Amino acid sequence: MNSSIKQEVHLLLTQRDYDRLLDMCQADRRYWKILRSFSKENDDSTTWPAIEATALLMQRWWKLGDTDRVVDYIRRQFWSINDESGEIGWNAPAIVAEIIIAIPELLVPNGSIMISRALEEPPLVKSGLWGIGRLGTKITESVERFQDLVLAAFKSDDPEIIGYAAWALGEAKFPLALSYLESLQDRQELVQIYIDGQFQGKSIGTWAKDAISKINVNA
Repeated sequence: MNSSIKQEVHLLLTQRDYDRLLDMCQADRRYWKILRSFSKENDDSTTWPAIEATALLMQRWWKLGDTDRVVDYIRRQFWSINDESGEIGWNAPAIVAEIIIAIPELLVPNGSIMISRALEEPPLVKSGLWGIGRLGTKITESVERFQDLVLAAFKSDDPEIIGYAAWALGEAKFPLALSYLESLQDRQELVQIYIDGQFQGKSIGTWAKDAISKINVNA
């Protein structure tokens, strides 16, 4: 991997100079290869910008008519979730969700697939919940379809997963989560979630109260 190109991609990601980065990815496939590598990592300063940039690149290809390339990339993300792929796509559910935000036509069937694949694999549950929260009410019908898998997140021993579940189901305005959310209102553990380009840190109880308010608006 060319270290100078990697450094350039890193800089563009930290600056969120997505237009220039996308231009470079189209002009030189090495930039796209390095962008993909950043999207697979677990570095808050670059991973989330890499996911956002990847979705924007998919959107650009889609608009240019290169739809097969986009569909193939999503297929590869789902394949990376499968143990047989030889690698675990830790961020694959979040990547797919962000692509759907950029290209809404891809919601069906990819939103449902994202939920079912992610929430069946414990290491991917947090990313899957983030995907639900990112898609919000767009994904509510699929959440209903896989409600047992989704609601099982509230039984986790991991406070972070519980916080993500509270936020996600509030965004999806999923009323069946209300009883779980009500039981969380006194939880004080701090959970940070990447929302709208930055991390927001709140206690589980606050995430739960926010979610209850959002769900009750539609009640």
